[in-house]
Formats: sequence, structure tokens, C-alpha cells
Amino acid sequence: MKVISTAACGLLGASLLFGVVGAPLRQVPTALRHGDGTSGWSWPLAPVPKVVRAFDPPAQRWLSGHRGADLGADPGAAVLAPVGGIVSFVGVVVDRPVIVIDHGAGLRSSFEPVRSSLGVGALVTTGDEIGIVGTGSHCNRLCMHWGLRLFEEYIDPLLTIRDTRPSVLLPKQDPG
Repeated sequence: MKVISTAACGLLGASLLFGVVGAPLRQVPTALRHGDGTSGWSWPLAPVPKVVRAFDPPAQRWLSGHRGADLGADPGAAVLAPVGGIVSFVGVVVDRPVIVIDHGAGLRSSFEPVRSSLGVGALVTTGDEIGIVGTGSHCNRLCMHWGLRLFEEYIDPLLTIRDTRPSVLLPKQDPG
């Protein structure tokens, strides 16, 4: 396990957001979206889980809403890093075990309920096991909550792994 400082984490991937800080914060910056060949993000559970509750942000920051995605998962299922980063928090929040990965450039993923033996400062790469799904889920189902923040604004984590661009029908090509 490699450990680097939190200050160094802020420098990781900073070039990805250079020039897009003014982008709408309810969306993942274009450079990080799935389907453009640059993102490298993957599902944090395998096989691809069912989305049991989608991202549903509130109209105002102080209102209630769903600030992440709930993914179907059984207790004990392995949780994988969706993209590389540095573990910035491992502990209990209210009554649930939580792990947070700082991906750099202001992006942080949080997962709950996830028990982890990793410590703050652990360096993870895409697909590394970061813990296992625990119990005490906030959704009262068998699920894991994945939150994603860009600085202090929650954004839809599924935009990093799903290609949500509209389909485009092309005219039939003449084989001639």
C-alpha cells in the first residue's frame, strides 16, 4: 500500500478540471464522463448492480433529496474503487461505516455502509477492493450508497460510468 499526503492528492488530476470550474455543478465535467474514451471510471460493484434509487438532488442545497445513487448489494459484497485516488476518510458516520476516496481535482466518492481495513492516505487504483458492504444501510434495502462531490456540490455518480448521450440514427450507407 502506497501512502501520499493529502496535499499531493489535491494535485492529482487537477489538469482535468482546469478551465471547467465554471461548469454546472450538477453534472460531471465533460472530461470525466463515460463514453468519451478519457474517463476510466468503473462500477464500484461487480457484476454491474441494479440501481435501486437514482440521484435526485434537491432544488436548494438545504432541502431534502437523494445526493447519490443506491446500488443493489448484499452484505459482504466487495466494493471496488471506481477510479484511482487517496482514501481521505474511514470511519462511522451516525451509525454507518463510511469510506471516502479523494480522486483529486475536487472530486470525492463516498460509500456507505462499507467496512474497510484501509487507512487514511492509502493510495487506490481503479478496481482495487476498498472494503465490503456492511449493514445498516440508509435505504432499508440490500444496497450500497455511492455519493460523488465536486468540491462541495453533490453530482450524479452514474454520469461517470453510464453513457447518457442520446442515440443518433445515421442514414443507411450505400455498400456500392
